[in-house]
Amino acid sequence: MKRFLIPSFLLLLVGCAVQSRPQGGPKDETPPAVIKMTPTLGALNFTGNGAEIVFNEYIQGIKLRGNIATSPPLEGLEFEIIGKKLKLKWEDEQLLENTTYRISMGDEIGDLNENNKYANLEVVWSTGSFIDSMQVGGHIDKTGKGAFEDLTIWLLPEGSDTVGLPKFSTTPGKDGSFYLSYLPKDTFDFLVFEDINFNKIWDDGVETFGFLKGIPTSSDSSLIAIPYSAERFEFPNLDTAALDSVANFVDTTSSENLGLISFTIPPSADSVILYAHRAGDVLFDLCTGASKDTLKTEAHYYAPGKYELFGYLDLNGNGLWDSPSWTLNTSAEPLISGQTFEVKANWELEQPIILPNSKEDKIEP
Repeated sequence: MKRFLIPSFLLLLVGCAVQSRPQGGPKDETPPAVIKMTPTLGALNFTGNGAEIVFNEYIQGIKLRGNIATSPPLEGLEFEIIGKKLKLKWEDEQLLENTTYRISMGDEIGDLNENNKYANLEVVWSTGSFIDSMQVGGHIDKTGKGAFEDLTIWLLPEGSDTVGLPKFSTTPGKDGSFYLSYLPKDTFDFLVFEDINFNKIWDDGVETFGFLKGIPTSSDSSLIAIPYSAERFEFPNLDTAALDSVANFVDTTSSENLGLISFTIPPSADSVILYAHRAGDVLFDLCTGASKDTLKTEAHYYAPGKYELFGYLDLNGNGLWDSPSWTLNTSAEPLISGQTFEVKANWELEQPIILPNSKEDKIEP
C-alpha cells in the first residue's frame, strides 16, 4: 500500500478554512440570551458582594461604565466582561437589611459581532425574605438646552432639609422618561440635576436642578412630571460705547428713520420684569406690576433692527430673579425668552408679549 504525505502548509490552509466566517446569508439580528444569572433574578436573603451573568455568546458593553444605575447605591461597583460573562463586584458589608436591590444596565450589553442589544438588563435581589413591588415612573419636564441622558434622578427621604446620598437613583432615557421598580411602599422627594463635574453628588449653587416632593410609590403605572430648567436669567453682554451711540442716534435723528413701537402684556398675577436688546447695543425695560387687565405700553421710537425679549415673572415681588430652592421648596421664577420682533424705519408696530405659566385664572375680579 502506498502512503501519501500531505504537506504541512496544506494542513494549515485546511485549518484556516474551518475558522473563516461564512460569506453571505442573513444578517444576525438576535440579541444575546441569558443562560445563567447569580444571584438569580428575585433571589431572597442574598448578602454577597458580587453578581455574574452568563450569556449564550460573546458580548460587549462599550458604554456600560457610564450607564449602570444601582438602587439603592452600591459603593465601589465595578464590572468586567470576559468572553460570554459579565461580572459585577462591590464593596463588602454595605448591603442593608431587608432591602431590595437592583442593578440596571439598560440596553448597553450587546453581542460581539453585531452589537444586538439585550433590552433592559438588570439584576434584582433582596437581603430579606421578600422583594419590594412598588414602582414610580414619569418624565422630566425640561426647559432649556441639554440632553436628558446627562441628568440624574435621585429619590430622597421625604422632608429632608438637606440633600445627602439618595436612597434610589436612575437616569432618564433619551426622551426624558424614567421608570423605577422594586421600590418599597414609601413617599419620596425627587431631585433631578446635571452632574457637570462628575463627582456623583449634587452641588447646590453650581449645578442646575429641579425637584418634586412628597411622591408616594405605587402598585400601578401612574406617572409624574418633574420640572427642570437648564436656563438662568442673565443679562447679555452689552457694549457701553455702542449703547451711548445708539441712544444719541435715537435722540437726534428724525422719526422717519425710526420705528414707533408699543407692547401689549396679558393679565398677570405677578410682576413682569421684561427687557429687550438689539445685538448687545440697545437695552430697554418694560417692567410692569401685576394686573388683572391687558396692559398696553406707551409707544416709543426705537432704532431699526431685530430685537430679542428676555425677562421673568417676579413671583415674590423682590425685583430679583430667584433660582429654585430646595430648602424653601420654591421653583425657579419662570423665564421669558425666545421672543423676537423687528423694528423698521418709519413703521408702527404693536408687539404682543407671551408670558409663561400665566396665573390669569387666579386673578381676583
